[in-house]
Amino acid sequence: MYYDVIIIGGGPAGLNAALNFGRGMKQTLVIDEDKPRNSVTQLSHSFLTQDGVTPTEFKRKAKADVIKYKDVTYLEKHVEQIEKIDKEFIVKTQDQTFNARQVLLATGLREQGPNITNFNDFYGQSIFYCPWCDGYEMRNKKLAVIYSGEMMLHMVKLLSNFSQDLVVFTNGEKEVLEEDKVLLDKKGIDIYTEPIARLIGNNGRLNGIELNDEQIISVEGAFAKMYWDTQFDFLNKLSMIRDEDGKFETNIYGETSVEGLYVAGEAKDNFAGQLLDSAANGGVIAKMMMMKQIEEDF
Repeated sequence: MYYDVIIIGGGPAGLNAALNFGRGMKQTLVIDEDKPRNSVTQLSHSFLTQDGVTPTEFKRKAKADVIKYKDVTYLEKHVEQIEKIDKEFIVKTQDQTFNARQVLLATGLREQGPNITNFNDFYGQSIFYCPWCDGYEMRNKKLAVIYSGEMMLHMVKLLSNFSQDLVVFTNGEKEVLEEDKVLLDKKGIDIYTEPIARLIGNNGRLNGIELNDEQIISVEGAFAKMYWDTQFDFLNKLSMIRDEDGKFETNIYGETSVEGLYVAGEAKDNFAGQLLDSAANGGVIAKMMMMKQIEEDF
């Protein structure tokens, strides 16, 4: 079947885009693998009327909003390939092929944590990456800052808003700027450059970090540097221009170097954000896509 737009991804960006397409009376297909990056998240915050909602409940409500529009179809499948022939996109799953005038990538990000034994046992429960998402819940606790490089001091500053009891772990990165060491020492913040051997705690609650030299430092939670990318295999047949950091190059309307191929949400920013930000961006990009179709058809 031919669609006006196919949306890849059913997170907040993709579903809010679909909502706008439905209300714009555009034949829309949402293909969603239903493997969200925030599956480890227990509660989501900072979204008006939805503060404290679980990601599962948020998605359930969002899907219900979207599929009530007759022009929107939701399909739970894995996309295996996208290619463009002339002005038409061909999107393939394992057993079906769809054609579309436009495609919106709202996949979110692939995510990888630091190389630490049993990191995933605590991630999303007492280890986080976003102070704005989880800093409030971790306020006034002794927090580990598992960071290195130029972003380390930035994260320390942000977390100082939520706790005055911070300790830095570079997880084996020995090179620390002298001015950073001086400032951390002035603030009474210890810094450990030994690799982290393992994390200590029970039932997702972190209470200590053991280093390779067998030191154990007591903590009550942590914020860690995560690694994200959008190097999805199904994009291999599309020659999309990216910048030196792997971010898609787009114009102000969210359109990539491949005409008709747009990107929204975290995939567009190449950075993990909050539900509200992704949802808002998905809605904006959807309107831009529809305006281009309407202009061309007029």
